[in-house]
Amino acid sequence: MKEATHDSFWKKHTDKIGVVGSIFAALCCLGFPALLSILGAIGLGFLINDAVLKPLLIVFLLVTVSGLALGVRQHHRTSALALGVVSGTTLFVFIFVAFNAVLAVVSVVGLVFASVLNVVLQQRS
Repeated sequence: MKEATHDSFWKKHTDKIGVVGSIFAALCCLGFPALLSILGAIGLGFLINDAVLKPLLIVFLLVTVSGLALGVRQHHRTSALALGVVSGTTLFVFIFVAFNAVLAVVSVVGLVFASVLNVVLQQRS
């Protein structure tokens, strides 16, 4: 019984965990002052380094996409997954390849929207 609950938890929340982690890493990469100050104050200033943030962002983007893929298995609609893949890819590109803060923020909004859409589609199915 516990395994079913455990599996259900990850199926329902993987995309949300990934989105929160992706937003955290993206805001650090973009130099969001409030977040950088908080990290420095609590002794996590080492996170403010591209050598740490790049793999962290990649991991959280993969967690997000895998959570959205789990959602597709439940509701059989690929719109949230497609939006998540496009938003995640553009987020990575606009932070590490061709830096553009505005488009990176738009990509973050796309990730959040993909996660919300995934939740709505799961509730409807």
